[in-house]
Amino acid sequence: MSSLVVRPASISDIPSIIEVRSGALTDQEIAGFSVPGSSLYYSKLMEIWDTGNRLKDDSEVFVAVSDGKVIGFIVFNMNNCDDNIDNVVVARKEQGKGVGRSLVEYVEDLAKSRGMDVITTDTTENAEGVPWKAYGFWRKMGYVDTGKRLPSGYDFKVIPLVKKLN
Repeated sequence: MSSLVVRPASISDIPSIIEVRSGALTDQEIAGFSVPGSSLYYSKLMEIWDTGNRLKDDSEVFVAVSDGKVIGFIVFNMNNCDDNIDNVVVARKEQGKGVGRSLVEYVEDLAKSRGMDVITTDTTENAEGVPWKAYGFWRKMGYVDTGKRLPSGYDFKVIPLVKKLN
């Protein structure tokens, strides 16, 4: 991979974000780990985009770009103490190459620069108690499993994760 740049997303990145999401994960892969039909969220990005790289809920979107092409994105919200990092998605053929790490480190640095001491995210586990594949990624990134398993209203539980930034 040539030089990777992480930058704030813009509304013109929406088609690329949707393409990355639709190619990275299939509904079959995430069955039992996510809200059914969650991929529909991305088709509604135009409706929930506000200004700059912000969504109407005050989340910020950042993209990873390589050779002029968006290959990943992350959604970050400083004001949501339960889930600061809402989503990290990397194009399937770029997974395992450090793109997700670069996106997370970018928002961690941003969070530190804004005075945050702790950052949170979550992943899920299915009805059999098997965590989603992102669980290992978050642990490698230094996030600590809180030990809680929160009901979701679906056939999966939410696993909150936290990391001290100091």
